[in-house]
Amino acid sequence: MRAWLALALAACNAPPATPKPGSADELAQYLKTIAGEDGPTRARAVSTWRIPEASWDRTIVSPWKSLYGEYIAGYAVAEHPIQDALASLDPVAVRRHYAGDPALTIGEARLRWALPVQYPSMVATIGGRELDAVFVYDGQWRALLGLDALVMARVRALDASCATNLDRIGPLGHCNEIGFVVAAAALRGGGPELVRACHMAASMCGNPAP
Repeated sequence: MRAWLALALAACNAPPATPKPGSADELAQYLKTIAGEDGPTRARAVSTWRIPEASWDRTIVSPWKSLYGEYIAGYAVAEHPIQDALASLDPVAVRRHYAGDPALTIGEARLRWALPVQYPSMVATIGGRELDAVFVYDGQWRALLGLDALVMARVRALDASCATNLDRIGPLGHCNEIGFVVAAAALRGGGPELVRACHMAASMCGNPAP
């Protein structure tokens, strides 16, 4: 009896298990150390989320891979909304970044296209509100901040009405599927492939996703 009691007390007093590196639990624990901190602390943390070029080349699929220089150049601007969102002290939750998740933001849904199928990227909420960022792990946490805006700028420069159709996208359905084709075609420079894809998007994305 005494031995059982000693084991029970030891279990109750044991430190919490360390989350597996790269897991949703680890990212949630990490974000909780940042959320609610002062501005400079949040800024320093988010600045470390830039993806190094070697990690980018291993992770991001073509033709999204070609945007690395623009991703780095625009990172300082793209990080500000995330810094602001992390000012909240509300509870943090993390989940896998799956295509078809109806809770994804439009940007998070479109960023599935930039990653390999089944890649273990993550998204997070603060107080139930989406933190509009996609996280990847390469030994530490990184984020694809601003990447969706870069892709949409390419589409908009080539066909503004097509970009408007893609802004109606949801995480489910044919609009999402043709959106991948439109984005890839725009990143490859446009041409007939983009024209065909945009014609299809006009019919598939004609109404806002429910």
